[in-house]
Amino acid sequence: MLGVSKTSSLGPNQERWKRVRHVVLDMDGTIYLGGRLFAETLPFLATLEELGISWDFLTNNNSKSRADYVESLGLMGIVVKAEQVVISTDACVATLRGDFPEVRKIFVLGTSGMKKDLEDAGFEVVAEDGCDGVVVGYDTSLNYHHLCRAAYWIGQGKPYLATHPDLVCPTEMETILPDCGAICTLLEAATGRTPDRVSGKPNPAILETILDRRGLDAGEVMMVGDRIYTDMRMAREAGVLGVLTLTGEATREEFIDPVSTPDLIINDLGELEALLRSSRSTPL
Repeated sequence: MLGVSKTSSLGPNQERWKRVRHVVLDMDGTIYLGGRLFAETLPFLATLEELGISWDFLTNNNSKSRADYVESLGLMGIVVKAEQVVISTDACVATLRGDFPEVRKIFVLGTSGMKKDLEDAGFEVVAEDGCDGVVVGYDTSLNYHHLCRAAYWIGQGKPYLATHPDLVCPTEMETILPDCGAICTLLEAATGRTPDRVSGKPNPAILETILDRRGLDAGEVMMVGDRIYTDMRMAREAGVLGVLTLTGEATREEFIDPVSTPDLIINDLGELEALLRSSRSTPL
């Protein structure tokens, strides 16, 4: 693990940095926090374009649909194609199709945006009974009745999937936003069951779909995020460069276990921009 300042060099990883052709960026806590775009984000993306490095966004936060994200990013000045936004719901869809082909009707704890993405993928979202399985995401409109119905079907042994393990959603507000992982912990206490599958980060399968679509190998890809237990663990397990930014959840003093150790720690994307420029200007 390498901690950096604005004057840091790339050290022994310099050759690998020169191979980077694609950057995968987490969103909340990495390029913005809440509704505030970090000042370094647009210059960083412009530098990627200048250096010929492509990029995608990858987020566990499925409180919005892909179309919602494209729109909100556009309002921030980031022009992005729909296929450049990958959400944990996408990984859940792949898991349902691959591991639970019998599941067509699903009871969902999630927002209308998440439900729309599932319906667009061909699943029937049911409001009450008659489901084949239960999917839990980041439900910002969670109510007690829906929670009880989900617990009932989980207790009945229906296939049970969580879109991601995040316990809280980053925010600048003076509050705590319980996320999908926290909801699943509540359901475990009530039913005695944990999800059969957790599809989003840190599951490396969601990152591998990007590599396959882009025709890249792991040595050409960098993952940038603010969470050790999702972003950095996934990067390590997928074999890509892992860059931890301190603009979100993580702190430099936080304990890091061996399976989640980042290759680099940065204070913000401005530092990473300078290091990428340096990697392109320094001969091997």
